[in-house]
Amino acid sequence: MTNPDRHIDPSLALQQIDQIRDAVGERFRDEIVSATFRAAEQITQEVVRRSKRRATWDEGIDRFMTHPIWGWPVMVAILAAVLWMTVVGANVPSSFLAGILMEEGGLGPFFQTHFGTAAPGFLALSLYELLHMGFAAIHSPEWVSGMLVDGVYLCLAWVIAVMLPPMAVFFPLFTLLEDVGYLPRVAFNLDPIFRATGAHGKQALTMSMGFGCNAAGVIACRIIDSPREKLLAILTNNFMICNGRFPTVIAIATLMVASGATSGHLVSGIAAFTVIGVVLLGVVFTFLASWVMSRTVLRGEASAFTLELPPYRRPGFL
Repeated sequence: MTNPDRHIDPSLALQQIDQIRDAVGERFRDEIVSATFRAAEQITQEVVRRSKRRATWDEGIDRFMTHPIWGWPVMVAILAAVLWMTVVGANVPSSFLAGILMEEGGLGPFFQTHFGTAAPGFLALSLYELLHMGFAAIHSPEWVSGMLVDGVYLCLAWVIAVMLPPMAVFFPLFTLLEDVGYLPRVAFNLDPIFRATGAHGKQALTMSMGFGCNAAGVIACRIIDSPREKLLAILTNNFMICNGRFPTVIAIATLMVASGATSGHLVSGIAAFTVIGVVLLGVVFTFLASWVMSRTVLRGEASAFTLELPPYRRPGFL
């Protein structure tokens, strides 16, 4: 029996731990998981008899969607399509709401642009202009109308006209990708890079959720067991452009980058590619920040995990 009062030198214990770690290598966790699956597969082959079958259509799609080379262009193309539909699909309702709420001339420019005709007389004034006329009719001081109309109301009108339409387009598209079962494939494709940067593969899922909402992405970081990797995922989730920041990025891309284009379709295309570039830049900074912190203040090894790819399925509304 061992003596419980025996003193153990901490430095000697740490030295022995380092020796064991050097002996087993850095990928021992992955090797343990792989050995477990190999043993399970061997047992299955011994006790289960299967008839020859063709690969299912799910497996056929995954050979392309999760391919180490072709999976990446598909992933970028799907993200580009979602952002392009968000930019293009939000233009019409955004201009409609802006005409009702705050633009000079009301819906006159909207009708002229989209229908080639003048707007009805009762739609030729925006609510912003009507409020100014109402305050002028009651001889309100300028500082009151400036604070209430040019301040409170105009700020609220900008938020509604600029942020609401992209949210109404992006959220259903993002939910559609989740219902179909594609988001776990994104995590599968990104897992090798996260492991190379010292982060956890599940961070790909929290990063994907960050596109919808950074708060939801941070809360989802609790699926990561390691405190170090959980903190990495929390600190880097801010690099993902959440849906609340998409309208601002879209507005800046449209007004500052694509403003020189002459065609409306060209403006939408340039703005969409600009937003895609900003999103990809955020992904690059996520990997870079994870790599730097995992080798400095949050030094450690990436832990292994098992990711089960769900079958493709029809969206809930079908």
